[in-house]
Amino acid sequence: MSEGVVEGGPETTLMIVSVVVALAGIGMAAYLFLINRPASERVAEQFAGVRRVLLNKYYVDEVYDAAVVQPIRIISEDGLWKGVDTGVIDRVVNGLGRTVAGSGDVLRHLQTGSVRTYAASLFLGVVLILGYYLWP
Repeated sequence: MSEGVVEGGPETTLMIVSVVVALAGIGMAAYLFLINRPASERVAEQFAGVRRVLLNKYYVDEVYDAAVVQPIRIISEDGLWKGVDTGVIDRVVNGLGRTVAGSGDVLRHLQTGSVRTYAASLFLGVVLILGYYLWP
């Protein structure tokens, strides 16, 4: 006997049982759906609840949708999109845009294009600063 090989252990028994169950299921399906179709319809009527659960895939999709997808959708739409994005970020960005536009409207009136006006403004600014520092 070679190392690491166990003969007749529980794994072998489980493999044999699995193969027998699979073959029995294949044989029963072949009989019900290929040979005796009315018997399959009677079984479907007799086990209508089980059939409905199997046709709906154990309702895994519905449970997943209710437990995971819908809460994430609600948090994303109501919390992040409508609350944070629209309520906070859009207001901040739009407010900054209005502030820049408003300050541009105010500062536009200070620009005349006349060099004399700019020189007079510079001279007045220098006089005011010197006056502030030199005034006792």
